[in-house]
Amino acid sequence: MRVQWWKMLAWNSIILLFLPFIVLAAILPGRRHDKLIWGVEPGIGNRYGSEAVKEMGFQSMTLMTNHYPINKRSDFDRYYEDFVALPLPRALAWAIGSCLAMIHTLRRASVVHTSFWGFSLGFSSFWRLESVLFRIAGIKVVILAFGADYYRFSTLSDSSLRYGMLVSYPYLAGWEEMTTRKVMYWVKRADVVLTGYQIDGVGRWDVTTHSVYMIDTRVWTPRSVYSHANGTDGVVRIMHAPNHRGVKGTEFIIDAVNTLKAEGLNVELVLLEKVPNDQVRALMQEVDILADQCIMIGYALNAMEGMASGLPVLANLSSEFYTRPFRRYGFLSECPILSSTPENIVDNLRTLVTRPDLRELLGRCGRLYAEKYHSFEMAQYLFGSIYSKLLDGKDVDLINLFHPLKSDYSSRRPRVQHPLVDNELPARWLTDAA
Repeated sequence: MRVQWWKMLAWNSIILLFLPFIVLAAILPGRRHDKLIWGVEPGIGNRYGSEAVKEMGFQSMTLMTNHYPINKRSDFDRYYEDFVALPLPRALAWAIGSCLAMIHTLRRASVVHTSFWGFSLGFSSFWRLESVLFRIAGIKVVILAFGADYYRFSTLSDSSLRYGMLVSYPYLAGWEEMTTRKVMYWVKRADVVLTGYQIDGVGRWDVTTHSVYMIDTRVWTPRSVYSHANGTDGVVRIMHAPNHRGVKGTEFIIDAVNTLKAEGLNVELVLLEKVPNDQVRALMQEVDILADQCIMIGYALNAMEGMASGLPVLANLSSEFYTRPFRRYGFLSECPILSSTPENIVDNLRTLVTRPDLRELLGRCGRLYAEKYHSFEMAQYLFGSIYSKLLDGKDVDLINLFHPLKSDYSSRRPRVQHPLVDNELPARWLTDAA
């Protein structure tokens, strides 16, 4: 979020005018604090989280700054300017609305889910007041790290990831000092911190899970028929949908597809950029493979959507530093994503193109995995456990919620069985493909 200095000055001035009312909203006895609020970075995962806990009987609302082009305005419940009834210029309504959104939250929320950016005052000069205000009002804070709020390039253990971040998000390098302050601030003051793979330079996470978001697996449905094409007797379609090419390694994926074409294989790359999410969902029913990313470590919503759609998925799970704790103490070992880097993506794609049986096997395993670990059921277990601890005072072992030997949830469904070992194919599959 980049704001011109004069707009920041004007915003700070408006907040200063509203500050007495904001403080009173925190101090004075108010209406029941019974609402779960998700915001303010408009990731679609916030919507899914809110919808999941609504099904548990909670009052829940998404409250956003804006929405991304790939999503619709209707994807979220309220925006800052929705709190302003007067027909004001949008920038002014946004600034006033950020204050009114904070007042509403202080009067009604029981739990705020936000990122290391903070909440509606998070980019103002008053950002340090947020934790104080929430604590006075008796509101719990759950931090869900998503990326830009957390990344400090100088702390990254993977130098290729640092390169990809510099290519895709160079402006974040200039934010490093402020990002560090905010990460340290919320690590110390938040009630629960969820970081996912983002563990460089963070001394605390409260649930050992590599994924902090979920999707609606009832909307992202699996394909009913798999193609038997093997690149010789029919075309195999490979989808890649980067938000930013550098961090995804798009050039390596394009080159890999071109290499397979030069070998004589009948493959097609379906490259989607800035395409609405609804269109991506429809196209996932028509392609055969999802190549998610080969630079950034881990996987996010696009890979979850691919698995839920029954596609075999490629993503980079090669770094022991980032993956081992989540294999050992979480559920990553059940993940059927084929780990792919620039060095092996040609071999992995060739194997999947020429082995339709393996594509179907990994695709079906991916659907089982998405249903078990990226569904509303998982979200309800995760956040239900968090609320039991924060709101009901129960003794919940959050850090071991998904421990393979201790987790009640992980044993509810059968373990996802797939042929991968640490997300890599055993040599026999590669030999058979050759």
